[in-house]
Amino acid sequence: MTEHSTMSALFRVRALAVCGTRLWCAVTGPLTVGTTHALRTELTDRCAGTTVVALDLRQLTCTSARIPLAAPWPDDPHTIHVLASESLSSRTADDPRLRRHTELRTTWRAWTALCL
Repeated sequence: MTEHSTMSALFRVRALAVCGTRLWCAVTGPLTVGTTHALRTELTDRCAGTTVVALDLRQLTCTSARIPLAAPWPDDPHTIHVLASESLSSRTADDPRLRRHTELRTTWRAWTALCL
């Protein structure tokens, strides 16, 4: 588990599952202008060498009216499954790698599709 403290804000990134080059992470804490860059850096480092990532962002809170221009998505993966509330995922930056989900079951099914 990794914790970062940036401008009095704390977020956590936990790896929950690994399957070959697939990684499932959960992120908790506030998403602010000050934490977006640090979170992106952490996710990019953690997801290096992966092809498919699932990010469970249900416990990530957006503390501003809109998400900062730079979304915290990692650089490496070809596909990123994002499990988030509708209010959070509707405000994310357009990225062709993103597959948005609102239910755990559909996210898990998509992430494990080639693992089984």
